[in-house]
Amino acid sequence: MCGISAIKFIGPGANDGVRQDLEKRLRASNERMVHRGPDSSGIFVDEKRLLGLAHTRLSIIDLEGGQQPLHDESGLVHAVVAGELYDYQDLREQLEQQGCQFRSHVDSELVIHLYKIHGLNLVQHLRGEFAFVLYDETRQLLFAARDRFGIKPLYYTLVEGCLMIASEMKALLPLGWKPEWDMESIVNSGEFSDNRTVFKGVFKLPAAHQLTLRRTGQLKVQSYWDQAFPRPEQPETRSIEELIEGVRSRFVDAVRTRLRSDVPLGVYLSGGIDSAVVAGVAAKLLKENDQNAKLTTFTLSFPGRSEHDEGPIAMRMAESIGANVHLVRPTEEDLVGCFERAVYHSEQLALSLTGPGKMLLAEHVRKLGHKVVLTGEGADEMFGGYTFFTGQFIHAIDPAAIPLGIPLPTSEDLDATGKAMEGRRPPQDHYSLGAPPPSTTQSNMGLITVHKAFAASSYGPAFYRPEVIAEVGHPDAPLSVAEGLKAEVRAKMSSGQWHPLNGALYVVANTLLTNGLLNAVGDRAEMAASIEGRPPFLDHHLVEYVNGLPPSVKIKPSLDESEPGVRKWSFTEKWILREAAKPFVTEEIYKNRKSQFNTPLPRPATDPSAQLALTPLQRLLKTRLTEETVKQLGWANWAHIGGILKEYLSGSPDYPADGGLDMRVRILLGILSFVVLQESFGVPTYEPCP
Repeated sequence: MCGISAIKFIGPGANDGVRQDLEKRLRASNERMVHRGPDSSGIFVDEKRLLGLAHTRLSIIDLEGGQQPLHDESGLVHAVVAGELYDYQDLREQLEQQGCQFRSHVDSELVIHLYKIHGLNLVQHLRGEFAFVLYDETRQLLFAARDRFGIKPLYYTLVEGCLMIASEMKALLPLGWKPEWDMESIVNSGEFSDNRTVFKGVFKLPAAHQLTLRRTGQLKVQSYWDQAFPRPEQPETRSIEELIEGVRSRFVDAVRTRLRSDVPLGVYLSGGIDSAVVAGVAAKLLKENDQNAKLTTFTLSFPGRSEHDEGPIAMRMAESIGANVHLVRPTEEDLVGCFERAVYHSEQLALSLTGPGKMLLAEHVRKLGHKVVLTGEGADEMFGGYTFFTGQFIHAIDPAAIPLGIPLPTSEDLDATGKAMEGRRPPQDHYSLGAPPPSTTQSNMGLITVHKAFAASSYGPAFYRPEVIAEVGHPDAPLSVAEGLKAEVRAKMSSGQWHPLNGALYVVANTLLTNGLLNAVGDRAEMAASIEGRPPFLDHHLVEYVNGLPPSVKIKPSLDESEPGVRKWSFTEKWILREAAKPFVTEEIYKNRKSQFNTPLPRPATDPSAQLALTPLQRLLKTRLTEETVKQLGWANWAHIGGILKEYLSGSPDYPADGGLDMRVRILLGILSFVVLQESFGVPTYEPCP
């Protein structure tokens, strides 16, 4: 894993100030991302074409070779690559047979040679997590791309005749970018719902997209891959056993490809089935090559909230596969002390302490000499793991599952189940900032409603100065989600071409997963500690297979007729994953129900004198959220926010039974995130239009 940045001047009128000291600016850009690649760095400047490429390297494969930027044998094609590319040996052999001459054994070199053979179609041949920028001098063509799920970040902006690209937005600052708040994006949660950020004019290159800039100045962003699902009425011709084995074999292959490393490798392990099956499969594969091989696992443990502590169950799983076990037990003070650093690295607001928790875990991994970890991200978004997916599943019958002999609810059953679920609070609520509005803007997404949850996890109009709301309008995060999707995707949802569960899976994968989880608790938390995360559940071969499965094997319905005349339905989330994982996990893990990953805070001591003292989290918020810092943002309503802060500091903190944070804390941490970003990026105070 590495950090990359690039700058290309467009036309003779490009920014003269940025042209000067371009090499110095690129080196400074690398310095902003040294955590992404502390092992080496390099730059390439083409003064004639007014192009610069920069790379900072975390060496994983071919430790001695593979320095970047990369160049072809003619010296006319150049590239900087971040990430990990799999199937390297097979692709190399094919390319060598076609005349390509490799200079190293590093996987990143595939990008150069695949381009020479396949042109812009090179991305179709890549498997893994990656982001790259390539420049063809002969065609004066700049080409950038990001992996299919956005595991690796990549941002771009246009500044006075310059196209600037970087792995992190902070690396754009030395290139000449000056940050400003994007109020429409902030009010409508654009950084989580689409490719916007909190900064005006800076965009994420969307997952599974490529960017081209031609000599004429034409800038184009296009999709090169997307998730697809069968029509609901398409019959299933395979048996359940075949479907389970199909998932299992592809998952094992996904893990096997991600075990390639020239440095020590470990696995994040929680108490859930996702990380457990990664660990179980990895341990088995390692022992196939060496009976004495021992996997190393890393777990966050919170004994202060034993009812939510996954440490013991993770330890039992690790012991069952003979793994070395490392438990990391952060205190509230540890998590709070890491919060601002986590925001700086993630470059987005945080509503919980999960990002700091993952950062502390990653730092422990690195301290013990490991550079690579396998993770469980993506399983919930592909197999239907979240509680709210059940609500989407019951919106429609699943006729594709009829040949499998699965008992299916009738339309009457679904209606009754839906009514029983209405108004029922979710078992875990870690992100909402208040009750969602009673109605949201029409989205033309048919029966799919999961995007409306965004309304509860975004700030309402009271948090903004009235002048800001008058300028950009009232918050409508669900509309942002809907409009951020491709038109053809909305058409499939609204016309019923996709089952509502599959539509919901698509929405969450393209919002919560890509824009949130893979960023703040994925790549950024890991790269802040200079380690590489590899999520095998997001192998696109596995995902394409899982997307073709009937919804009823992802969330499996079961009928309980123990009471005469009463039809009660229960639903098992990620059912087919559980069955595929069964040989590799403990019985305890196999039966364990989904629990949202969290960093629960311990309840304070019962000693009355101790209760009078502020907790570490209260002290942080009292110190950092002042009238001055909040008003400095320019758009925040201090009267409203200050009232919430005063109430939280003067009373006893709430410790929800689900292990989440006090809702007031979530609100205040989000505001503090903006304060941290303003200070670290030097964002000027926002001035609403008169």
